Amino acid sequence: MTLTKEKKSKTELLVVGLIIQLLGFFCFLAFWLMYLAIGFFIVGTIFIFFSRKKWYLQIMSILPMLIAIGIIVNAVTFEKYIIPKNFKGSVYVITDKEVGEKREYNLFTRVFIIPETGVLFTKFNQTQAFNYRKFYQEDETGNLNELGTLDYRHYIEKWVVNPPKNEPSRDSLAVFTPQIEYDFDSKSHRTVFTVGKYRDIKNWNFIPKKKVDSLRKLVIKN
Repeated sequence: MTLTKEKKSKTELLVVGLIIQLLGFFCFLAFWLMYLAIGFFIVGTIFIFFSRKKWYLQIMSILPMLIAIGIIVNAVTFEKYIIPKNFKGSVYVITDKEVGEKREYNLFTRVFIIPETGVLFTKFNQTQAFNYRKFYQEDETGNLNELGTLDYRHYIEKWVVNPPKNEPSRDSLAVFTPQIEYDFDSKSHRTVFTVGKYRDIKNWNFIPKKKVDSLRKLVIKN
């Protein structure tokens, strides 16, 4: 009798743990409830662990958490951008399966070598994800110096909504507002950003379409 109650109690713990895991997965899919999802996953795993059921039942019960982890791992990208020396202006990194540069990795990090034109065609998919980007620029000796990342909306201008109390230096050489856009003409994604000093920049993340098209034609010819 006691043994039956013990088995029932273990099964109940497993079921409760699985339900909590599923709640965590639904919160995970909502994205803005991500922190709540983490809490559910942890609590659910504790319940499943203390159920002391067979290992394969426990693994099956934490599948919602494992799927969520798999989605996150698949979405995380580490990227390194190498900018030519003395370059200032806008940069486009465009997904182009036909003429794009071959994929280059440094361990798990994608490497993008930006040409002097500022337009790089790549076979890497440019999609919204958890992007961890680092930007480097060559100096006169060929060494790479890391550039900071800024947002032009951090500066106090008349058009800025809710301007900050303080702003970064306008003479800081940095990469401004890296983001991914979708180009409806080419039906492809591109990463765009601007290199320079806030004081000197006139156009943000913009390269004329004619220039991009002509550069692509030049790549095809070569």
